[in-house]
Amino acid sequence: MTNPDYWKDSLNYLTKTDKALGNIISQFKDYSISSRGEAYETLLRSIVGQQISIQAASSVWNKIVELVKTIEPSKVLLTSRENLKLCGLSKQKIQYIYNISEHFIANNIENNAYWEGRNYLSIYEELITIKGIGPWTAEMFGMFHLLEKDIFPLKDVGIIRAMNQLYNNGKKLEIDRIIEISDTWRPYRSVACWFLWRSIDSEEVLYWDSKAITIKSPISSVPTTLSPAAEISLVL
Repeated sequence: MTNPDYWKDSLNYLTKTDKALGNIISQFKDYSISSRGEAYETLLRSIVGQQISIQAASSVWNKIVELVKTIEPSKVLLTSRENLKLCGLSKQKIQYIYNISEHFIANNIENNAYWEGRNYLSIYEELITIKGIGPWTAEMFGMFHLLEKDIFPLKDVGIIRAMNQLYNNGKKLEIDRIIEISDTWRPYRSVACWFLWRSIDSEEVLYWDSKAITIKSPISSVPTTLSPAAEISLVL
């Protein structure tokens, strides 16, 4: 994995712009946001991870992989609801996974080239037309798969909690104040959010989801806590 081309500039900018955030950046400067996997798998993982712990999501996903073998839209659609339910998926999540699979087939999305060169807003608007993918999931896809540098998921519970701790001694910030602070991070709000997540969960943040969300950092928070993806599922 390589750092996004904007990573170094973003760290310099955010450190100079926001002293409090700069202190967090200095603690985790050796890590960076990363994109892994295919878009289809990334979106399916986001559905699996909704409203459950990271451990539970991992267990369900591993069962799906064992069942389907190759994670492709056509093969997933050929897998019965009964068998997917045995993997630990709810009826609603199974339908969402089918919806995503049908969208990929209908639009001939075979690889990541489909997303390349497109404006993020157009991708966001396309994704939220798929029942099962809400604003938050589309934002996480932009941040962790497309590596868009300036996304701010305003309704993410983890981000709000981290900002309350960092800027208001753990007390609730007003929404106007949250927006005011985040605007100072432009055009690197995605990067700022990544470090905010790290400040409350020192495991390295990835979109496993929103997932989410972790890889090989040496420190981990309590493993049964909900990931950002699990804490707030905006498929509404």
